[in-house]
Amino acid sequence: MKSKTDIDAALAALERRLQALCSELPAERVLEAFTDETRRLTRDVPPEHEAYVEDRVHRLLADAGLIADDSPTG
Repeated sequence: MKSKTDIDAALAALERRLQALCSELPAERVLEAFTDETRRLTRDVPPEHEAYVEDRVHRLLADAGLIADDSPTG
């Protein structure tokens, strides 16, 4: 996965997966399961897109209420 378009598509799929996890699992297990899902994406991200992906994943988690939104843009 090298292009930002590919990364955005993977992040969109990850967002859908997070929504599914939230409806399928108890809240205390969602974060752990989602972390496993994100590893597949983050291991293939080029260094120049790492911060972008980290920010988007953080935003997904914060929007789902799984973590506090402590980002500078939050």
